[in-house]
Amino acid sequence: MTSFVTQTSNPEPWVESVWSLSSLPRRDSPFPWHIGLPLFNALVDEAQSNVQAPRALIVNSALTALALAQQGLIDVRKPNGQRGPTSIMMLTIADSGERKSTVDNTFLDPIRKFQRKHKSRYEESLRKWQVEHDVWNTRRKALIKSIAKKASSGSSSTLEEQMLLENESNEPVRPKGRKLLYEDSTSEALFYELSQNWPTAGLVSSEGGGVLAGSALKDLSKQNAMWSGDSITVDRKSGQSYELVGARLTVSLMVQKSSFDKYMEKYGETSRGSGLWARFFVAQPPSTQGSRFITKVTQSWQHRDKFTERLNTLLEENVTLLEESTKEKQVVQFSSEASERWFEVANAIEAEIRPGGRFERAGDHASKLADNIARLAAHFHWFEGFEGGISRETLELAINTCFWYSNEFLRLFVPPPQELTDAHELNEWMIHIQMRGQRYIRRNYIRQYGPNRLRDKRRLETALDLLQIDGRISMFMMGKVACIDLRPWELYEPLTAQAVIFGQMRSDGS
Repeated sequence: MTSFVTQTSNPEPWVESVWSLSSLPRRDSPFPWHIGLPLFNALVDEAQSNVQAPRALIVNSALTALALAQQGLIDVRKPNGQRGPTSIMMLTIADSGERKSTVDNTFLDPIRKFQRKHKSRYEESLRKWQVEHDVWNTRRKALIKSIAKKASSGSSSTLEEQMLLENESNEPVRPKGRKLLYEDSTSEALFYELSQNWPTAGLVSSEGGGVLAGSALKDLSKQNAMWSGDSITVDRKSGQSYELVGARLTVSLMVQKSSFDKYMEKYGETSRGSGLWARFFVAQPPSTQGSRFITKVTQSWQHRDKFTERLNTLLEENVTLLEESTKEKQVVQFSSEASERWFEVANAIEAEIRPGGRFERAGDHASKLADNIARLAAHFHWFEGFEGGISRETLELAINTCFWYSNEFLRLFVPPPQELTDAHELNEWMIHIQMRGQRYIRRNYIRQYGPNRLRDKRRLETALDLLQIDGRISMFMMGKVACIDLRPWELYEPLTAQAVIFGQMRSDGS
């Protein structure tokens, strides 16, 4: 039977849980510190010190900004040879008061300022294009009219037809808008905008409950296809049909738990079944409220200034790539050491989908995990400006980060089986018994005074079996009385029959 990991006051006796292969991070790994990423780590540290929001929430916003600025510039070639996009999807569950909007503004304000600057440039280009297109259209109408007139009189219109063909090939190209952020959009409008304007964007909201309640995520098959880098064809009976090729979309939603619960109650089975949430980095970090004390130290944002400078450079490179059709995305590859490590992790993840494995009930999530690791490693590598291929060290940071999110996914979307939940609850109750100085109890004592749900004999026996397998308790008989040792790793202490009968269960018999 599968064992499990939990925190106790006596960790020494616990047998290490066999949830994963040794090449994978532990299930209880803390949120990683990105020490090998000088700019990124300093930025997150600074924001956490100044804003005092949960670190995972801060990292989510920082990664969103990275992905928005870089997904249009780089693809990643995984060690298996497959080239894919670097778009990411993020879900942060945090209630009111966690400073979601403050964090969002900290990292996304440079992108919003970039949009505003280029919006005026776009409007100027659009006015110029409109004039040029009106002239072109006037010439076109004149040529068509001339051709029609000659056709009606039986005259040759060869010259006019050649001129019309030449005119058609010289139609002024409408300038593309440079909008990156969409906060309230239907999926149909979003896809159309990507086809007509900049083919890289982000569906981003610090109040994502509206996005979940709206229709932005309703077209699940297209969302999944875009994440995978596949082309999308949209056929319309009325209006313009179009094809999206090479479009990139990052999704980042911050939602309150109540909004997320409502969405899951209504659409959870469909969205999970489609594989949408399997692609997400999911986080519900512990609150920092109650520990956000004000100090007299003047806040410094020097690292955010460096981050803004780097972000602006990347965004301008996006503009160049958009305007110069001969330029193509860069392809980030892995070093030989990192390639070997990625294969090792990818195969270990696959092995853990087996019955009894870490991902037994999350095969959809596991199948996307190695891909997400590659995407995150590419973002870290490119943002920091590292040379050559992705290093082993950078990959390890991506692995640890992705597995922290993976643990969150399992916690939120794949609750443990009832027997594991029962065992965990019983263990917590027993810890309190130990803290009162008791080591031995009668088994029937649990049915009398233990957790209500475990007064059922079958569920109690299953929970006790699990705890005994993991070495947390041992069970023995004293005469006809079934007893439990709460500290079996310690030396045995003799018990008196009197203590067993009255259920005192103290080693001195009192």
